[in-house]
Amino acid sequence: MKRYILLFICLLQFSLVFAQSNNGEPNFLKEFTPNEKTHDFGRILEKDGKVSTTFTFINNTKKIVAISDVNTWCGCVVPKYTKKGIRPGETAKIQVDFDPDHKSGNFVKQVVLLLNGGKEYTRVWIKANVIPFLHPVKEDHPYDYGEGLYMSQQILPFPDLNPGQSHSYELKLANNTDKLMTIEFRRSPNNTVLKMPEKITLKAKERTSIRVSYNYFRKHTVTRSIRIVPVVNGKECKPLKVRWNAGNNKFRLLN
Repeated sequence: MKRYILLFICLLQFSLVFAQSNNGEPNFLKEFTPNEKTHDFGRILEKDGKVSTTFTFINNTKKIVAISDVNTWCGCVVPKYTKKGIRPGETAKIQVDFDPDHKSGNFVKQVVLLLNGGKEYTRVWIKANVIPFLHPVKEDHPYDYGEGLYMSQQILPFPDLNPGQSHSYELKLANNTDKLMTIEFRRSPNNTVLKMPEKITLKAKERTSIRVSYNYFRKHTVTRSIRIVPVVNGKECKPLKVRWNAGNNKFRLLN
């Protein structure tokens, strides 16, 4: 009887170990050792473009290790590696390229290596302090409204929603002049339910964004539209169109 109990315990322990090794989670392989855990690019300039570093891993195990995949979860960090098996005692190199385009400030990214068909993994990090530069205004503000005012959109199409629901947009604005800019937003026809600033002031070359939101208090049965006319330092500019879509193709101007 005692022999059967011992056999049962051994089988139970084996089952637990087998379950842990087959739960879908890779095991950390610390013996696949990098030359550095974190590479710090330090202070880099966005305008200078991509930077690269190469991690060297040594296989301190007693088996062949193959890199199956490398994940960074960011298109700005691109790894280059070989899937050739690395014998015990041999090394493998992985090049990691970082593109700081439209990045600013402190940047940290984890680079995860999946090994031996995803059964094991290891990881390293890169970091940098990105110094941004002022991009051409039309990159993020493609629409010229006149008088040096640029915005990110020509039309704000609000979707067909039910009463009690809300929707909002982030509208980017840029003062592309060398002088102070005061902007008034005039609604035609007037619509007080639409929420947005009535007036803002931008310094020379300043860029900012405002929130434009709408809380639906009733169901729209026809598509409606108003115009937001920006008045820059007293001069009217091209209108921004705001539209509320409905479930049919009918259309009329709000009044």
